[in-house]
Amino acid sequence: MAGEVLWRDTGIAPKIFILDARAIFPLALWLFHWAYWTAGIAVAGMLILYLVQRTGMSPLACCRALRVAYLGRRRETRSNEIQWRKRCRW
Repeated sequence: MAGEVLWRDTGIAPKIFILDARAIFPLALWLFHWAYWTAGIAVAGMLILYLVQRTGMSPLACCRALRVAYLGRRRETRSNEIQWRKRCRW
């Protein structure tokens, strides 16, 4: 049985039924604090994670794509970068 497990399957995100396994964290929040507003947060969190899963991206990759869409591809540097480089002695 152990010989049938392939190393390439370790990169697959775990799932609980149709949801990503990361959806357990909002659900655990609701189970530990039983209220309507935490149920709303749990449902919204699971819905967002489900929609991210449908795009084929991981949640981290989706956050990066949203950041690039909002801020753009150009990254600004500090105006005093030369001063910081002079302090570096290596």
